[in-house]
Amino acid sequence: MLLKRKIIENQSHWGTTCRHIHITQGSSTLVILFPGKSYSCDRSLLYYATQSALEKGNDVLQLEYGYQAARTELESDQMDILVKECTEVIRQSNAYNYTNYTSISKSLGTVVAGGVFDQYKALPVRHLFLTPLDQTLPYITQSQGLLLYGTDDPMFSQISREKVKHLQQMETIVLPEANHSLESSNTEKSLQFLRQVVIQYNEFL
Repeated sequence: MLLKRKIIENQSHWGTTCRHIHITQGSSTLVILFPGKSYSCDRSLLYYATQSALEKGNDVLQLEYGYQAARTELESDQMDILVKECTEVIRQSNAYNYTNYTSISKSLGTVVAGGVFDQYKALPVRHLFLTPLDQTLPYITQSQGLLLYGTDDPMFSQISREKVKHLQQMETIVLPEANHSLESSNTEKSLQFLRQVVIQYNEFL
């Protein structure tokens, strides 16, 4: 199937134009990528998430946040705005015409994804939470899918880790010695982590 690539533009609260990428190949399943705070969809974890999703025959929507496009910081009281803008972009892409949905989110994006799909509880969505934050915990406990983080990640506390240990609907993969970027100070080990993550993508998708 020929891939079709469409740019969805929208004016953001942060005074700039966001450019979201919608890649279609006639699938009934849409994979939506929610980037991290300073981790765009071009970075390795999400780049290979896109490649894996397309290889499995899915359509893909890559989101860009308004504050990222404006090259500014996200304030804590702006999360609701961010969730609202992402929800609107998904609507603009006709995403609600799909039969199935997969959310792949990184760090801050795990909170955004949780907030977006919390508004649409009837949609059949599976979540892949990469390096979640403590704020993601309420969404993790009510979602189905896969949770993946490293033992050296300070952004997901031991308290949160204990609470997700026995969730039956959420598989958990923990990478020893991986940090919040699922990397290490050792380049070869970082590549090994990336390979492990890609294997999980292929199994999950």
